[in-house]
Amino acid sequence: IVDAINEAINNGKKISFQYFQYSVNKKKKLKNKGEIYIFSPYSLVWNGDYYYVVGYSDKHENIGSFRVDRIADTPRVLKDDAVPMPANFDLSEFLKTTFRMFNRKPETVELICDNSVIDSIIDRFGEEVKIYANDMETFRAVVNVAISHVFFSWVFGFGGKVKIKGPESIKESYANMVKEAYMEYN
Repeated sequence: IVDAINEAINNGKKISFQYFQYSVNKKKKLKNKGEIYIFSPYSLVWNGDYYYVVGYSDKHENIGSFRVDRIADTPRVLKDDAVPMPANFDLSEFLKTTFRMFNRKPETVELICDNSVIDSIIDRFGEEVKIYANDMETFRAVVNVAISHVFFSWVFGFGGKVKIKGPESIKESYANMVKEAYMEYN
C-alpha cells in the first residue's frame, strides 16, 4: 500500500482505493458500501501511532487524509494527474490543527490553560501558538483546531487544566459530548 502511494506521489498521479471500517463483531466492512475513493496523495505522515496519506479528495473537493492501514487493498495508481497541492497548503499547519487526522475546517478556539501544561500546548500547536497571560496560575491560548470528539477528548485528558473559553458554540458542543458520555441507562 505504501509503495503504491509513494509511486503516485513521486509521479504526480491520482490513486483509487476502497476503505474499510470494523463492524461490532470485529469484521472488516467496506465503508460507504464499497465506494471507490479517488485521491491525489501529497504526503505520508505519522500521526498518533498511525500512518496517514494526506492529499486532495475528489469527493469532498478539499484536502483530507486517510489512515493507511484502513485502505482495503493496494491502491490503483491511475493515469490521471493528481490535483496539484495548493500553493498556500502548509502540511505542518494542517497537522497542528487536526487531531488524529480528523478532518474538519479549522476554527479559532480560546483555551484557558494551567501554567503546568505549557509544554503540551507548544508540542501540540507549535512555538508560534498565540499565548497571553490570564492570571498568575493560567494563560490563554488562541489556537486553530478542527473541532471533533478527538479534540474534546484531548481537552478532557488534562483533567480540568485546559478549559475551552470560547466560542460559546464550541463550549456547548463540548458540554453536550460530556453529558452524552455520562448518560445513565436503566
